[in-house]
Amino acid sequence: MPTGIDLGSRFVKIVQTQDFRSFRRLRMDTVRFLTLQTEPKGKTFLPLVLLEKVGLAPEKTAVVTGYGKHLLGKGIKTITEMRAHFRGVCFQTGLKDFILVELGGQDSKVLLVQEGRPMDFQTNDKCAAGTGRYLENMARLLNLPLSRLAQESEDPVRINHTCAIFGESEIIGYLMERVPVPRISAGINDSVARRIIQMIRRYPPLPLVLAGGVALNQGVKTLLSRRWGGEVIIPPDPQFNGALGCCLEGLGLKEIYRRAAERTEDLFKDEKDWKRSFRD
Repeated sequence: MPTGIDLGSRFVKIVQTQDFRSFRRLRMDTVRFLTLQTEPKGKTFLPLVLLEKVGLAPEKTAVVTGYGKHLLGKGIKTITEMRAHFRGVCFQTGLKDFILVELGGQDSKVLLVQEGRPMDFQTNDKCAAGTGRYLENMARLLNLPLSRLAQESEDPVRINHTCAIFGESEIIGYLMERVPVPRISAGINDSVARRIIQMIRRYPPLPLVLAGGVALNQGVKTLLSRRWGGEVIIPPDPQFNGALGCCLEGLGLKEIYRRAAERTEDLFKDEKDWKRSFRD
């Protein structure tokens, strides 16, 4: 049974299918996932308790990507994050010309795709600013739920520092000036949008497709759309896009596009029974 695992810095996402028509998914905190079981030598994380519950024989059926993809042992196939997300987006959207923006917990990546082929790739992993972890830390600094910060996009303040640490100092300065928190929150989202624009500004005006957990941030999407001036697309399940791409690794690209065109059902229609099995 093909299984895809995206072992990210914040969450582990697992997607599994039998027929490539309907899929099952699970998300778990990465720390919990990695501490389920450790081999006696303490060197290789292998959460057998979890994987066996989905009938997974890791060395035969799993494909893994993400920040911790090398932690599951030598017998499991690994692929790059952008290969996984590229395949996931092709399946979820059917697009052949787009700019893929993957916003993860620790870094940001972009991929230019034309005529169904990857043409250019960039990554920003030197600073946490513009990542999921950055947004979480800023929400904590403002004493806000992340979901509330993610709603704000109006009248954003300008956060000039590209470093996450100095950005915190700038936000504290705005608070001391009694700038309304919604404006500061919008400024945080806008700083993420501006960093993305810096990475893609030399690309042709194609639709942007956002993948990864930060794609669920409506404020970032709105502000990015304003700055890009073009279409911004969020796949139906952006946080599971990488795991989905791993699950599709065994299919050729033509087959992925064919199945995308024929698909009429929700991807994860039968996931409730699967989730229940993890609580047993």
